[in-house]
Amino acid sequence: MLTETPWDLAPHLPWSHFTSPLAKWAVQPSFVIAEYTFYLCTAIALVHALRRGRAYLLVFVAALLAGTANDIIFMALPVVDNFWQAQGTIMLTPRLPLYIPCVYICFMYFPTVSVWRLGLPRLAQAALTGLLAELFYAPYDINGAKFLWWTWHDTDMPIAFRLLGAPIGSSLWVVMFVATFAFLISFGTRKDPELRAPTIAKTMVMVMALSTALMVVQMNVIQPLDGGVPGPRGLLATVVVYGLIVAWGWARREDRGGHPADRLLHRAVVLYYLVMTLVMAVFDPATHRSESMHQTYGPCHVEAVDIMGFTRYQYVCAEDLDEDYNFSCAPPPPAMSEWYTVCGEPHRHFPTWMTGVAMLSGLGILLFSFLLAGAPREEPPAS
Repeated sequence: MLTETPWDLAPHLPWSHFTSPLAKWAVQPSFVIAEYTFYLCTAIALVHALRRGRAYLLVFVAALLAGTANDIIFMALPVVDNFWQAQGTIMLTPRLPLYIPCVYICFMYFPTVSVWRLGLPRLAQAALTGLLAELFYAPYDINGAKFLWWTWHDTDMPIAFRLLGAPIGSSLWVVMFVATFAFLISFGTRKDPELRAPTIAKTMVMVMALSTALMVVQMNVIQPLDGGVPGPRGLLATVVVYGLIVAWGWARREDRGGHPADRLLHRAVVLYYLVMTLVMAVFDPATHRSESMHQTYGPCHVEAVDIMGFTRYQYVCAEDLDEDYNFSCAPPPPAMSEWYTVCGEPHRHFPTWMTGVAMLSGLGILLFSFLLAGAPREEPPAS
């Protein structure tokens, strides 16, 4: 029996709800650092939301629920299913580490409430939030694939185009999903600044029901630029269109005067980017190995069709592998295995990866510093 749903507790697999951080450090040290960095940043986001009030708590809870639901939806659909998480020190199911909901909170909450401070019109606010969310997510996306924090499907077309190992489809998903989330959240925070219970309930239902659906609509509009899959033309077009929307809104933003810097959020963001940069600088992916669920291992070149009608190979095999892992530290698994060990690939060109993560992190620190160190807005837009 193959585990296809993320909520299946799969007693036939050798997973555990809890693993010693020391044991995990011995095989995947960078992952332990990332996992607990997200726990810390999530705790900071919660403290920040509790201090700031209902609108911020709404974003925190909505990010947790809508983000986790999105992850589960795409893991649960066999024709979409194209990624497998490593085993964290705390696992909810064999496929869902506890830190993953924290990742959603971080890359949705931090950009959303930071952009609020600018007083942009609703559409421009959403567009900038989506772009900023991708800038937050990108170093994690690059590190994650390189250090086996998850593994991708070997031949899935929607993730075939990669930038520093991270699928362009992943980048587009973050931009569009978080922009949609921020746009839907704004209906509640602008219509009812006091955020009474009925408004909170309606906003939560709207966010949960529409965030993923509207993201998929946007993806379907942009994918024809690259032959029906997420690709470089689509990414460039999205950045340009979203950037033009931001530029349009920038001239119409509301100036409500200055206010003190948001030091709590600012320090958390700087810490996050520094950790992501140090992970790439300090650790060697060749020393990492991940025993977890992965794409089912089986015979080469067995064709299957994905949700878009594209052909991909159903199984991964050692003889025809084009991912950032190998089987050098463990024997290839038996046929039809979904739980096995993969080994990290050494850097092929470390300066490129290091420069990419460092530049993204540096730009992220600059932009978040601009937003959180004296931007002109503290509360959610009221008009």
